[in-house]
Amino acid sequence: MNPKSEVLIAAVLFMLLACVQCQLTFSPDWGKRSVGGAGPGTFFETQQGNCKTSNEMLLEIFRFVQSQAQLFLDCKHRE
Repeated sequence: MNPKSEVLIAAVLFMLLACVQCQLTFSPDWGKRSVGGAGPGTFFETQQGNCKTSNEMLLEIFRFVQSQAQLFLDCKHRE
C-alpha cells in the first residue's frame, strides 16, 4: 500500500469519526417501539426521569472501568 492511499484512508476514517455520535445513556425503554405518545416527533424525545445526564453516566462508566481495572490488578498480584 503506498503512502498516498494510507493518507486517504486515514482522512476518510477521520471524517467518519468526526460525524459519528454515540448514545451513552439508556432508558429502561431503550429499543422499544412503543415509547411515549403517538404524536409526531415523540419517538425520539427523552422521557423525564429515565435518563441520567451525560456527566453522571460518564462518571458511572469511569467508576466501572476503574473497579474492573482494580480487580484485574488484584488478580495480577496474586499470580
